[in-house]
Amino acid sequence: MGGTAPGSLRVLCVSRDGSAAAGVAAMLASVPDFVIATRTAGYREALRGARNLDLAIVLLDDDPSAGLDVIEKLRRGSSATHLVAVAPDDDPDTIVRTVRAGADEQLALPLSQHDLFKVCIKVAEAYRDDAGRGEVWVIHGPKGGVGATTVAVNLAVALQAARREVALLDLDVYSGDAAFFLNVQPTNTLRDVVASYERLDAVLVEGATMRLPSGLSILASPGTGRGEPPLEPTMEQAIDVLELVSGMHDLTVVNTPRILSAATRAALLGADRILLVTDLTVPALRSCARTVDWLAGEGIDTAKTVEVVVNRYNARSSAEISIADVARMMRSPVRASLPCDDAAALAAANAGRPLADDTPLQRAIAEIVSPGRPPAETGRIKRARATVFQ
Repeated sequence: MGGTAPGSLRVLCVSRDGSAAAGVAAMLASVPDFVIATRTAGYREALRGARNLDLAIVLLDDDPSAGLDVIEKLRRGSSATHLVAVAPDDDPDTIVRTVRAGADEQLALPLSQHDLFKVCIKVAEAYRDDAGRGEVWVIHGPKGGVGATTVAVNLAVALQAARREVALLDLDVYSGDAAFFLNVQPTNTLRDVVASYERLDAVLVEGATMRLPSGLSILASPGTGRGEPPLEPTMEQAIDVLELVSGMHDLTVVNTPRILSAATRAALLGADRILLVTDLTVPALRSCARTVDWLAGEGIDTAKTVEVVVNRYNARSSAEISIADVARMMRSPVRASLPCDDAAALAAANAGRPLADDTPLQRAIAEIVSPGRPPAETGRIKRARATVFQ
């Protein structure tokens, strides 16, 4: 495809004299979450601007013959361009003729911005499918209270600063606070996606995902306090959501509940990289060790996929259990030892914002962005799906 990145599209709008196409171009300019470079043309000039296109929108007249001829020529010129015919109505004969001409779909007037938004998502999804799925990093604290959400949120912030497209998916439907840590109040959450699972697609997920000014996207958990019981995704639902979210982003950071729920298991089995968060207390270390044993029993190569993050590390008060002891116990490398910086963590949590820049804890989390080993093989989500249905 012609676009250079997901969310960046090259579009040609065509109408008989170009004036109606300008109206469509104006609507595209205000479609959220996309950077769209739009050109307009009349029927005669359409082919001149048809190189390196992601999307071409051709407006048909009451007599669609001339517009259909443009679609045929555009299709012959590029099989990769997504072609959309816009007709005055839903006449079945016109629909058949547009398909025969090579259009990928037909819309009817009057066009809405939502119609164009859905088309842009389809085109971006096709680009991402061609480019491959993004990585999935799962942050899991098997023992509650070890700061896993703090790590997940601030790691996602650091990754967004270093990468192109990052999403934070909060699967903790019991007490997920990732949105609070980012000082946002999303209108839609994971609950809305799961409740509408029968019509799950990229449009539904994109509509429930909130994009922050930094560019980071978050699909938030509803958490508690809404007077509704948690709506726990099934393993299949979690896998499907992960596939869609990771297909829309270069990297997806997943925050999980501490329990091995169906959604947690789906995320762990589908992860390219697992960061187990612990402190140096015996109960937390035992919980991590049990999780590593479970992953090994599920066929995960824990030595390559699992890394341990020791939070609240204080060398002076941690003499009884060393970092080397942790690595031996887990049979997985210790990726980071995050300094005990309760003042910075509490200040950020109470204010509902990420850690302040350049604090010791923020710097230590940001260093996790650069892997200490070659990245794990991608595409494990589909293998997790196979595990579910075996």
